[in-house]
Amino acid sequence: MGTTEQDNLQTLAFTQSDERIQELLQRQHELSDLGGLSSLADWDQQTVMPAGAHEVRGHQMATLAGITHKRATDPRLGELLNELRNVVQKPEYTEADRGLVRIALRSYEQATKLPGELVEEAERVQVASIDAWLQAREQKDFALFAPWLTRTIALQREKADRLGYVETRYDALLDGSEPELTASRVEELFAPIREVSTRMLRRIMDSGKTISSETVEGNFSTEKQTQLSETLLKAMGYNFTHGLLARSVHPFTSSFGSPDDVRLTVRFDEQYLPMAMMAALHEGGHALYEQSVSRTFLRTYLASGASMGIHESQSRLWENVIGRSLSYWKGQYAHVQEVFPEKYKSIPVETFTHALNRVEPSLIRVEADEVTYNLHIIIRFEMEKAMVNGDVAVESLPSLWNAKYREYLGIEPENDTVGILQDIHWNSGFGYFPSYTLGNLYSAQIANKIRQSYPDLDERLATGDSSFILNWLREHLYQLGAMYLPADLLQRVTGEAANPQYLVNYLTEKFSAIYGLDAAE
Repeated sequence: MGTTEQDNLQTLAFTQSDERIQELLQRQHELSDLGGLSSLADWDQQTVMPAGAHEVRGHQMATLAGITHKRATDPRLGELLNELRNVVQKPEYTEADRGLVRIALRSYEQATKLPGELVEEAERVQVASIDAWLQAREQKDFALFAPWLTRTIALQREKADRLGYVETRYDALLDGSEPELTASRVEELFAPIREVSTRMLRRIMDSGKTISSETVEGNFSTEKQTQLSETLLKAMGYNFTHGLLARSVHPFTSSFGSPDDVRLTVRFDEQYLPMAMMAALHEGGHALYEQSVSRTFLRTYLASGASMGIHESQSRLWENVIGRSLSYWKGQYAHVQEVFPEKYKSIPVETFTHALNRVEPSLIRVEADEVTYNLHIIIRFEMEKAMVNGDVAVESLPSLWNAKYREYLGIEPENDTVGILQDIHWNSGFGYFPSYTLGNLYSAQIANKIRQSYPDLDERLATGDSSFILNWLREHLYQLGAMYLPADLLQRVTGEAANPQYLVNYLTEKFSAIYGLDAAE
């Protein structure tokens, strides 16, 4: 065993000789188990639960949330963490000890600020609002969902006020997805991304150059799309012994406090291949992260990603930076041709890859190209801030949504289902959406570091092998779980703080080449 590997094992191990660490681990195991059961109930609700079970599921999840909250606010836990917060800074303790105490202390302090009644009510409203959202989507009528969104906003405002904030109420909720980040800092990071996105979109539209979508349109059975998705996931390194692929209205990945059970979903369009295929790569990125967390973190809060932004960096890395590259498809295209030979046996891989990188303003975020995607996120970020900070009435949200789509993308939804009702996220709260563009930012920065390690990356990908990328990510990022704060982790992985210039360069260079534009303009 090499020195580096020994150092990693010591860093990721908890101190066995301190009874206080062992007691904290035992309490973490219980809280993680309860969280895992809650996630399992949520998974069931979004995949196979009968439509008529929403009411009882709401009560079940509220009860579970109440039990979890009582354990999470146990005074003995507070005493234990107060004893450990300074002790673990001593050199005889490990980085895992320090990470465990940091995240447990943060969770305890936040939990003790929230009354159990608020936590339980939030769970009931979330379950009921998902049912209302599904009905509203089906009937293309935001009014059916509006009362539940109104209630969610009120609960989120109360939560933010109880948690506390320095600048704006929204910061308290943003902190839940990206610890220690503020809306003002997000705006600073997003400004150059907004600029490059609008500039590149304008240049592409003005160029008159188009890429046909016919290559990825046709007749693709759900059964065969499932086969292709599973094949691509296996090639990435996703372990089906500890995971499965299912279908849901909105794709997502769930883990249950353990790398041993990490599940993902996609949604299918039998006339449009990328919907499920690219969702599989996206969710596969999330799943690889969860499956690769150090097993020493099993059943603790460290057995997950460092933040939602860091997590999204991996879904966006595998879906876009890797999964929309010509080198990747040179190595994987044979799988597409094998599943759909009548469609793709005579279509060159270059044509297929070009179709996956087609740029055109669209209404649906999850189907958006890389150039316009961040504009979808910025719209949601601006609307979330307005809702949480009390700057907009719920009944005016559809018109505000439509106005922002006209402003940023030059298009307008024809109904609420492809407009304000397209995302499920607002059923559970606010502060998550910025994670997607933060993920794009982080992924470009991390990808640059990987390329430094592997100058022949494209040649290796073209052979069909991506294991070297997964191994690098496991060593430098995945195994560390939530042991470090996201800003500290990014610094460790890339050697610098968050820098949007990597994403600006990536978008400019990639799409200038694809559309034959002058990258220097």
